[in-house]
This record gives sequence, C-alpha cells and structure tokens, in this order.
Amino acid sequence: MKKFLTILASFTFFASAQTFYVIDDKVEVFDPIANKKIGIISRGTFGEKIKEDDERIILKVQGFLKNKDTKTLYATKNTMLPLIVFDDDNNKNSLEIAIAKNKVSEDQINAWADAEILYYDTCSMCHAAHAPKEHTMLEWEGIFTTMRAFAMPTDSEADIIIQYLRAHAIDGYATDDDE
Repeated sequence: MKKFLTILASFTFFASAQTFYVIDDKVEVFDPIANKKIGIISRGTFGEKIKEDDERIILKVQGFLKNKDTKTLYATKNTMLPLIVFDDDNNKNSLEIAIAKNKVSEDQINAWADAEILYYDTCSMCHAAHAPKEHTMLEWEGIFTTMRAFAMPTDSEADIIIQYLRAHAIDGYATDDDE
C-alpha cells in the first residue's frame, strides 16, 4: 500500500507539473533562497514550475555540463546552445532558479515568436527560408555564417537568429514547430 501511495503521489506531481519558457533574451536569474543573481538565461529555456509568488516563479531547469566549462549550462549534449551563463562556477546540471514572472510563458510559441519572424524576414529577402528542422545545429552554424554577409543583420539580430535556428534544428530542443 505504501508503494502504491508513493507512485500515486509521484504521478500526481508530474501530471500537474507546469512547463514554462523564457520569452526574452538575456534574462537575469536568481538563487531562489539567497535571492542573489546567479546568471543570465537564454530565450526558450524551459523549466518545471516549483512554486511562485507575486513577482517571481521558481523553475527547475536541467541541462548538460561541458568539461572544463564551469560557467555554462547547455541545452543539449553537443553543448552548442547555452541555457544559462553563470556569474560564478557551477557544477550542477539540474538546479532551481528564480525568474521574474513577466519573463516566462506557458506557451513555447510565445518564447520564439519574434525570433521566428526575424529569421524568416531576414533570411527570405533573397530566397525561400529553410525550415529550421532541415539542418543540425552544426550545419546551421556554417549556413548562417555564410549567408549572414548577404542578409546583413545586426549583431543582436544575428544572435537571436542563430539561437532560434539552433534550438529548432534537428538536434535542437524546441518543439513548438511540432505542434
């Protein structure tokens, strides 16, 4: 009976877990206990809601660590897409963070909407833009590096576009284009 209740409690927790997505670029994140800034989180990063108050939400975020890189948590094993860049060393691949409530959404599409528009507007000036899922992150890196000279986005726009392409690549983590 005890085992059944434990399984039921676990199922209830995971069934009720809410996923939130960061909807802006370079958002500050905080240690939820010390309320100290711990780093910058990237657009599209997702986490499971732990709790919230009037101004912030606590998310559990998971990622991948790279050898000899103690300042970055990555989205995928290939470590091409940073999720969080830490102010100080970090050795955890799973952690709780506090973030302003107005910087997250339960809708993944909201996280990428303006980045998607920027990509298609910029990259369809001369030709039909390719769907991000047509290439891997590494392929997009080469393609975008070549095509950037023709499209001439600003550095800020280029950062947003390459982040969007990496997240939505074959080996990326974003799923909003699958819905």
